[in-house]
Amino acid sequence: MSCKILDGAMGSELIRRGMILPHHIWSADANLSNPELVYQIHKDYIDAGADFITANTFRTTPRAFAKAESRKKETGERRQRKGNSNQFCEEVEINAKASLSSAMRLAKKAAGRNIPVIGSIAPLEDCYLPELFPGKTKAKKEFLHLGNLLVAAGADILILETMNSIQETFAGLLALQPLHVPIWMSFVLKDDNHLLSGEPLVEAIRLLESFEVEMMLLNCNSISRTEKAVEKIVDNWQGQWGVYPNLGTGEPSPDGDIQKRESMQLYLQLIEKVIAMGASVVGGCCGSSPEHIQNIQTLNFAKKGR
Repeated sequence: MSCKILDGAMGSELIRRGMILPHHIWSADANLSNPELVYQIHKDYIDAGADFITANTFRTTPRAFAKAESRKKETGERRQRKGNSNQFCEEVEINAKASLSSAMRLAKKAAGRNIPVIGSIAPLEDCYLPELFPGKTKAKKEFLHLGNLLVAAGADILILETMNSIQETFAGLLALQPLHVPIWMSFVLKDDNHLLSGEPLVEAIRLLESFEVEMMLLNCNSISRTEKAVEKIVDNWQGQWGVYPNLGTGEPSPDGDIQKRESMQLYLQLIEKVIAMGASVVGGCCGSSPEHIQNIQTLNFAKKGR
């Protein structure tokens, strides 16, 4: 069976096409302020050859929207709110759900009937700060809430992506497993042997064996780190796996604004290598574009013809 192709980045692609993304909710803002552009990016990835579309739900959480609203208030960008904290929480929930619903609607519209739509769920606080994990009890409740919304909106697959610690991974899997949809899990790394939290990648892989995880992936890691870490997956994971690396040079940019990208040649060398090693899915994370996906498609067809 040939390797399937994921789509590429949404946030950094929105930036590349002229948007300024706000703090905390980041790309989720575009679902409401510029839905046409979100839809067009999905269509461009499909036209480039993507076999899956990832809905722009990475930051459509009440937690993220609450922080964004609080920041506006602190910086004087909004009028003093009238009412109590319950009204604030209600408005945050409404806005977060509206962004998530819009993201899923746009992805489903672009994907049509034949392309699966993946509902994306990020670490609840920060992708690059695992120490901010809010704890198992809160996390399970919030992950289940997000999972239910995504499934109700038509997600074919749920992905916990850029997961940075074993404890948040565990909470996410506990919450989503009862929803009976395929679950994908993707990790961001400190180095080729450890999650960003410092916990061994091998221990995270062992945790996944206790759940029904359809696909294990690595995302938002540099090309070189991805290449080295793949060895651990091949040696320790028996299921399907894949990669979608960060295309920026150096460490990932917290705001997704990629100033300098690795060459297309280096990226395709990695993709060709992991396909040869047995990857089931490949794509791109921050800094990738429809051009990268088109080049994977060309590479995949070339391999079929050999």
